[in-house]
Amino acid sequence: MKRFSFVLAVVMLLSMLSIPALAEEATEPNWDSYATYKILVEAEGDQVRLTGDTKNIIEADNLKFKDLNGNGSLDIYEDWRQDVDARVENLLSQMTLEEKVGLLFFSGLAGQNGSTTQNLLNNETIWTGEEYLPTVDGTVYANVTMQINDFKLNTLIFAESGTPYEQLLVANRTQAIAEDSRLGIPVTFNGDRSYNTWGGMVDMPHYALGTAHDEALLYNICLQYAKELNALGQTGTFHTYGLEIGSWYGDEVNYIAQMTAAETKAYEDGGINSTSKHFIARGGRSSFSNALSDGDLWESYMVGWKAAVDAGTTYVMLNNGSGLTDGVMTYFDSTTINYLRETLGYDGIIVTDWPLFMGGPSGSGITVEGEDLSTFTPEQIYAKILTVGVDQFGVGTIVHGTDVPSLLTEYSYASAYGMIDFPDLVVAAVNDGSLSMDIVDRSASRVLKNKFNLGLFEDAFRDWDAAKAVFASDAYDTDEFAVASNDDIESARNDTMNSLDEQVQTESAILFKNDNNLLPLAQGTKVFYASNNATTQSKDQEALAAYCELVEKAADADVIVIHATSKDDSYELLLEDALSAGKPIVLVLEGTINVEPGTYETESYDAILMQVYLTTPDHGLSTGNFYHYTKPSITADMLFGVKEPGGSTVFEIARNETDAALDWSDLQVDTGVSDEVRLYMAALVKEDPTYELPNNLGDVLYTTDFGMQYGKEAAFTFDTLVLPKTVVTEEVASFGGSQSQNVAKETVVAGEPFTIRFIAWNNGADGTFNAEVYDGDEQIASKFYALDSNQFRIVSLELTLDAGEHTISVCGLTKTINVSE
Repeated sequence: MKRFSFVLAVVMLLSMLSIPALAEEATEPNWDSYATYKILVEAEGDQVRLTGDTKNIIEADNLKFKDLNGNGSLDIYEDWRQDVDARVENLLSQMTLEEKVGLLFFSGLAGQNGSTTQNLLNNETIWTGEEYLPTVDGTVYANVTMQINDFKLNTLIFAESGTPYEQLLVANRTQAIAEDSRLGIPVTFNGDRSYNTWGGMVDMPHYALGTAHDEALLYNICLQYAKELNALGQTGTFHTYGLEIGSWYGDEVNYIAQMTAAETKAYEDGGINSTSKHFIARGGRSSFSNALSDGDLWESYMVGWKAAVDAGTTYVMLNNGSGLTDGVMTYFDSTTINYLRETLGYDGIIVTDWPLFMGGPSGSGITVEGEDLSTFTPEQIYAKILTVGVDQFGVGTIVHGTDVPSLLTEYSYASAYGMIDFPDLVVAAVNDGSLSMDIVDRSASRVLKNKFNLGLFEDAFRDWDAAKAVFASDAYDTDEFAVASNDDIESARNDTMNSLDEQVQTESAILFKNDNNLLPLAQGTKVFYASNNATTQSKDQEALAAYCELVEKAADADVIVIHATSKDDSYELLLEDALSAGKPIVLVLEGTINVEPGTYETESYDAILMQVYLTTPDHGLSTGNFYHYTKPSITADMLFGVKEPGGSTVFEIARNETDAALDWSDLQVDTGVSDEVRLYMAALVKEDPTYELPNNLGDVLYTTDFGMQYGKEAAFTFDTLVLPKTVVTEEVASFGGSQSQNVAKETVVAGEPFTIRFIAWNNGADGTFNAEVYDGDEQIASKFYALDSNQFRIVSLELTLDAGEHTISVCGLTKTINVSE
């Protein structure tokens, strides 16, 4: 292999020079040697595969085992035939307190939450030597060998940016250090990227898999992600995040649960750990504490969490905020953790989010046990977190010692994520009796059990050729060319991934509006194109040129296409110029969970296509100059009908900011409803959090599950026009005379606003219409509506009329009304 031939040639040249300073430097490793680890024993019959580097083989009953602790005997934990619980118990019995505590700290590989593989490959001080916290190019790293051997760490964040080959080398070398430790405990890796094969180049298009509404597609693509991560030596991902209300799967809790289960199961089936986050909730459109309404509908969040637990999530990550006890962080709150453990039945690993502490271990608030956390010592803080049921601390830099103020000062230069943590405080807590060894063993057991379940004690190393068989195309397998563009990635990866990825791009795109069937455009159409993103403009124009004639002036165009990657000032200027041209306008909008077409766009454009495919790498460092939106050729294909958008909304879209602000974030599909209706909806959900509320109750711009399709027409009908009525008392004839009777009459006062209402039905495909109100021949009001297939909605329009008789007509419905002075 020639990947590091230049580096090695330089090292060899320098080694021949008689320079004393260089002679004392550590020998650069042969990194290519980490690409193919020796198979100690192949799997055959009852024999499992054993891979490794430094351990001897023990034979028993004509089977082979790794002598992980080097004592020459077959220990129970080395015997892969044994029950996992027995192996865990045996290994724990051989561990020191410091080794057990090391299991409870979850730090970053080399002390970082993401680095470039090149930094790791080209700086040996990060791996070996006497310096624990070396500085490389201004960044403080942690010596990996010391992380594992001195601090006993073996759970690490892996969010490295680099080629697949480089990632595999880093993972294998880390496992080699772990294998050579006293007990040979392997490392588990997790990171924030579900798709890290091309580390720092592209990632998973999370939201797109929500709007695609395709459970099988979600499962299949996440399964492929998992297989590729596994093949490169990475054992987990910090996902799914979509289970939180207001995240990628929207607000409807049953849909959230369905997709959460599919994503979680895909990772686990693919041989890696899933990490469901953040319990109870942290993000999405609103943090948990801000999302809780007057209805306090927190149990709605539990529907998604129950789905994750039932699907077998290995990890649960907590949020860095309050849980079920106001003012108390989740990791201090036994009520919150007990709900997860006991009510939801979760027995996996619970880890805190990063950063855990800023400025040293501390707490605030009064626990349900009546403890004032502000009075706790740092030692007691760690002990409390473990005691309530948490297993691992999400940490940055860790150092030895217990004098927190002095250590914070001494290591202030090296605080990763603004954090410094102190495992010796946990050791001290056990030694002084403030923390039970049983609690340490409980959490350490969970961490070890996962490592055994993953098969890492037998087979932690990965082979480059085997990895390529999982992710690479034949062309890349034959010639591992440099990857510097999106086209290179497509050429390098296999047909399975390319096909799934293209499917996501089209199935997730949402067609919101299509007046007069403007889309798809006819080939040969004269198009004036503009974008507020220079890269997008360049790439799109090249792709569009295959279908249309691009013109330089809007006045010369048949159609104007605006592609907006954000709704900024430059975007609004583009629209103003387009409107002045008086031509049909198409908007292609790059949407997110917080960026959608609103009333302004709906009133301004003739057709709206929202793309939500976005592959910007999560956490860590982005590398290269990669395009993270929908592939321009696919955008062009959809605009011209070669491919069709197939997505639909997972959120309602409010008509205005006021309605959006009044929405209860913990209650589904309540945008634009009255308080009376909202309370009725809340009562139903309080009785049953899985109750599927109808999505047509509010006066919204777009409901959930809305997305138009080419060539499929809506079929609208309208009935039951209702005008305002007032109850008046009239004398009516009866036997023997007359009597008073209350009568409801349609009455309106001149100059005072009033509302008319009627029912709109759609028995066709998803579609839109304008409810145009006429007073005689004069149009006096208009309002846009979008209806799902087989949906009805109540249409309401506000009018103001002068005194006199008026004939009101709307959507074929007519009534006469007398307007009084």
